[in-house]
Amino acid sequence: MSIVVGVAPGQDNRAAVELGVVLARSYSQQLLLVSINSAPWPPGRISVDAEYQAFVRRAARVALDEALSLVPADTVVDSLVHDAGSSRRGLLEVCERVDALRLVVGPAGDGRPGRISLGSVSSGLLHSAELPVALAPAGFRAEAGARLTRITAAYSGSSTSANLILGAAIVAAEAGTRFRIASFAPQSRVLSAAGIGLDVEANLIAEWKETIRHDTDEILREIEQLPARPEATEVEVGTGPSWEAALADVSWEDPEVMMLGSSGLGALKRVALGSHAVKIVQHSPVPIVVIPRRVKADYTAGVFGPGGRP
Repeated sequence: MSIVVGVAPGQDNRAAVELGVVLARSYSQQLLLVSINSAPWPPGRISVDAEYQAFVRRAARVALDEALSLVPADTVVDSLVHDAGSSRRGLLEVCERVDALRLVVGPAGDGRPGRISLGSVSSGLLHSAELPVALAPAGFRAEAGARLTRITAAYSGSSTSANLILGAAIVAAEAGTRFRIASFAPQSRVLSAAGIGLDVEANLIAEWKETIRHDTDEILREIEQLPARPEATEVEVGTGPSWEAALADVSWEDPEVMMLGSSGLGALKRVALGSHAVKIVQHSPVPIVVIPRRVKADYTAGVFGPGGRP
């Protein structure tokens, strides 16, 4: 199994590579850097000659060589240029071929520093991938030799979210890192759910936090019954006037990742409008690992691949 990192020619790929290195080191996996040649080949109605194909492949190879120079000596790494009809399809084909553990992609070129920015490729992957997709924030960096210090699982209050958390706890246990359950309650979300005015917002926020903590008590008891448990498990609830403030209301470590179920991402048109999950992605100060619906059953049932990791 491998941690596959998508490398895009002409872009700054360091954030994705550094996150890939941290994940490879934390999960004791090798790293595979992949650049996709999506120029039409063989030629269709629009002719693409061999000279242009060679140019595109050289650009991909240059990008891979630059990415390889960022990988430290303690990480086993390989690289390849893969021909496919699109970058999204090509990355998924490679992941299937090598039975990848994670697919790592970087932020869009116009991303805000320290935040995740979805481009056309990463957005498409979130809705078609059959493995967890790790999203690197713009400018992500890790210290030499860094491993994950903690894995946070986002809890929305739903039963599917609760089940996913149990799988995330086993991931943390296998990685030998601490685990946290976090829920985020910006005032706009709480007040909208309650359907009442601002005059009682303080009491309502407090009640919301108490409800989340009551719900997670049961999850914590279930985690204690798992055959493999994280080193430590904690719960935090972040509140504030906005999603950004709610996420900033909890502590974050370096490096840390947050696991998030994709069911809240909805259809592509809903992503454009915004959903709770998308708001978390947009405002997260740490990398996010999105768990697709297609593999959620494996997490829920505790069915894991080689090495005991989903």
